[in-house]
Amino acid sequence: MRLNRETKAFYFDVLFRAPLFISIMFLSTVFLQFANKEAGCTKAGYDQLPGQTEEEADDAEIDCSGKAYGIRPSSVLTTLNSVAGLILAFLLPLIGSFVDHTDHRKACLCYASVVFWVANLVQAFANESSWFIMVLIQGVFSSTGYMIHQTAIFAYSTEILEDNDRDLILMNSSVRVWELVTMLAFMIVVTAVGIIGDFDEVGKSALSQSLACLCAFYPMVVVWRNIGERPALSKVPEGASVFSAGFKKIGKTISMLRLKNPAVLSYLRALLFFEAANGSIIFASTTLITQQLKIADPSPILIAIIVVTVFGAGFVPLMNKMLGVKKGLMFIIGLNCLATLIVILFVNSPETKGGVWIVALLYGIGIGATYPMQRTFYMLIIPSGQETEMMGLLQFCSIVLGWAPSTIFTALNEHLNDLRMAMFAVLGFHLIGLLLLMPINVEKAREAAKATDYLRFKGGEVGEGGEVGESIELVERGGEGSSDGVNNNVI
Repeated sequence: MRLNRETKAFYFDVLFRAPLFISIMFLSTVFLQFANKEAGCTKAGYDQLPGQTEEEADDAEIDCSGKAYGIRPSSVLTTLNSVAGLILAFLLPLIGSFVDHTDHRKACLCYASVVFWVANLVQAFANESSWFIMVLIQGVFSSTGYMIHQTAIFAYSTEILEDNDRDLILMNSSVRVWELVTMLAFMIVVTAVGIIGDFDEVGKSALSQSLACLCAFYPMVVVWRNIGERPALSKVPEGASVFSAGFKKIGKTISMLRLKNPAVLSYLRALLFFEAANGSIIFASTTLITQQLKIADPSPILIAIIVVTVFGAGFVPLMNKMLGVKKGLMFIIGLNCLATLIVILFVNSPETKGGVWIVALLYGIGIGATYPMQRTFYMLIIPSGQETEMMGLLQFCSIVLGWAPSTIFTALNEHLNDLRMAMFAVLGFHLIGLLLLMPINVEKAREAAKATDYLRFKGGEVGEGGEVGESIELVERGGEGSSDGVNNNVI
């Protein structure tokens, strides 16, 4: 796989977003800590009654009925995820339209990066009096900045490589490994410094946010300098604005897929559900680990998960070769279902918390392999010449139901006060996605996609100042056979 300036920027973007993204793991424990104190709860060592040691507080069987800002402390993170998901479901079509119908794709990426970076920096100052404001900043600004940035950067993903499906698989897998290794290194450094410096959870959170912003600044600048400008891909339809065109375009694209590429539409239906479940795993499991298993510091478990995710992402090319993208993705979703089922049936109390390491192993493999495999699957079946439109639709479908599992989780928890039962929300969405994935005929979908290969862009160099060079050109392959390295016999 030959690297050009934009491909290098794509990899540097990992160094920008990974520490900022994973720092929420330390911040989320602080949100739970302050929510418990606000509600007057003693749980997982977050607060101690007068004359009570931390160990006694950990062992106390106290059923917390208190609430913080109208909800149980154990519902704070999933409510945050629900709010962020609803905002993004409305906002992303607007951003996708802005990227498609204007020549400001790079500007959109850069401004979203700044919002994401600044929101994380502000959250370094989270304390007992400001924690709820920080929750709102995370849900409104940090999550929004991150997803807009993701929409813009992945719009480049099908344009920066040579026309080779094998390179596409390798890039998606290697980018995910690179991202997970960066997250792992960051988690280890913050945890080690926290132990050496004897930081409490609030101190580790402040350290995490500050260090993430420091580490992300230089890669952010490198991306800005190396990623290229792009012209508007299409004109705004008559009678529409740039922003209203986004929703109209989604409807038009879905209608087109229904007629010409029904397999793509079937895949997106499945992705709506299993990606919604994937997006809720982290907040749901962090809440269960700290609140129900009463493990005050979840960072060692999260580090273990990330270690395993690196191997999960690295196995994607081999998994594709052995099983193909469809069976491989179904296997990965099955692992996530198994992990959630183990939590519901067995690992659901302080007495059974040792089993969390088995769950961490399964979730780690599933999380690590899911994203490169699902993105590779999608890229192999979408029509050429519409890559940005298709990536925008993928991003939209990835988040449009993201609020639903968290909302159902919160409702079950608020009504039953049982996080174990609330995990059925995650399991249900994974199972629906798995069932919807089963009937897809991948070979037929690949044939339909190959018929449009002559419209695909070929990756090229970017000149000084970030201008796209002449080597970005249409590939006149006319849909003939490929040397893509994909296991077409079993997908």
